[in-house]
Amino acid sequence: MDSKVSLAIFLGLVFFGGAFELVMSKFLLKKYHRFSIVKYLYLLLFPLAATIILINLHGVSLLKVFVIFAIVGTLLEWLLGFGYHKIVGQRLWIYHRLTITGYTSLLSTPIWGMAGIMFWLLVQSLGQ
Repeated sequence: MDSKVSLAIFLGLVFFGGAFELVMSKFLLKKYHRFSIVKYLYLLLFPLAATIILINLHGVSLLKVFVIFAIVGTLLEWLLGFGYHKIVGQRLWIYHRLTITGYTSLLSTPIWGMAGIMFWLLVQSLGQ
């Protein structure tokens, strides 16, 4: 499949998911202002659906991209947060849920993977 089409599918589903979440939060979910795992999964529903669709279309190579970027992104976020805290004495960010020593969270790992897929698709589409 063409990388430009894949990028369009991915970005389209991500945009649709963001718009859908915005509408739902403005009109139907006004009372839910706190974090919950259900709301987190609901927010990632369309981007994860796009990721799964594209992995099925592109095969194992895109799954490898997702896993590599998820691990590397989480590791870099932890290293940056830890290093900044040790050098400056302040934290750049604070995680409260599923935290990895306070410098990153397991909840950010799939976001790093999806960002990696978007980056990979963008590079592939520019190269064509």
